[in-house]
Amino acid sequence: MTLRQEAIRRLAADSRPLPETEPFSTRLYQPKDGYGVTRLFYAVYGDGYPVDTFYLPEQLTEENRAGRIRSVVARTEDGQVVSHIALYRSSAPNPDLYEYGLGLTLPAYRASLAFARCNSLLLSLVEDGVVDSFFGEAVCNHIITQKLTRQSGAIETALEAALMPARAYEAEQSADGRVGCIMSFKVCRDRIRPLCIPSCYHQELTFAMEGLKLGRELIPDNGQLSDEGSQFDTVRFDHAGVARCTITAPGRDLVPRLLSLETELRQAGYAVLQCFIPLGDSRGAAAATLLQQAGFFLGGFLPAWFGEDGLLMQKLFIDPGFESLKLHSDRARTLAALVRNDWQRSLEG
Repeated sequence: MTLRQEAIRRLAADSRPLPETEPFSTRLYQPKDGYGVTRLFYAVYGDGYPVDTFYLPEQLTEENRAGRIRSVVARTEDGQVVSHIALYRSSAPNPDLYEYGLGLTLPAYRASLAFARCNSLLLSLVEDGVVDSFFGEAVCNHIITQKLTRQSGAIETALEAALMPARAYEAEQSADGRVGCIMSFKVCRDRIRPLCIPSCYHQELTFAMEGLKLGRELIPDNGQLSDEGSQFDTVRFDHAGVARCTITAPGRDLVPRLLSLETELRQAGYAVLQCFIPLGDSRGAAAATLLQQAGFFLGGFLPAWFGEDGLLMQKLFIDPGFESLKLHSDRARTLAALVRNDWQRSLEG
């Protein structure tokens, strides 16, 4: 039995009633909050949350101690956690770019101020300069987290189609299928960076960059990929059916290697392959053009993702479910339309 399986078995056996009306207070995470956070995740997601850490109190405590996760909790006097949100290092190679999310609240406390107070305390870390920049992945089966991300000052720049598995929402019956996510970014302390916008996505990325107020030195898209082998790392989330491929040095062998990976993923029953491409020089733009020709479609713009900016491209082995997306802002709806148009283009090509 794996650590995850053992932790879930222990959580499932915990028959204590969840709190409903008890007073609560908010604070930065402390080690004694670990089990309470994992119980909250289990109460909301069942066994469907794809990241093991949030079922394992000791791992959660170590991640907070190391500063890779910065959690805020609302807890009752007897230590039961009723709400949680965090800034945390996730998929971005840039360690100064945190993800804003992991926000969840017990149903009985969703009409209270528990989450709002957690969110306010968390954003004070940004205001105090503890965190340079952050992004959020807001689910699109409802608009609540999209509203909160907007209130933080982040701006929508990308859409991850069908990212989250349906089973993650079975406990609350809040989605009929896989759930897409809107990515939003706030660059709090910017610096001048080189940027090469792929000509095949010039219109789309120009729109995605509006309002970010970034200082960039633009490089023309006239480069080619080298004969040297591509360098990329792939992380597979088995429970979610998602593979994330971070490309650090694209070469001429990039597309054949990705197509080989695609074959493996299809055979293993995966749903999504994401590729993150650096745009700090013309090689990234050349790689984007080749991936577009190979059937990938646009995800969006990722400011400061690698330190330099990045591009998300994606390929799905299922229907992306665009018609089921619930989108809060006009900007998100426009972004989703651009992504959907490119997905349709990928089917025709």
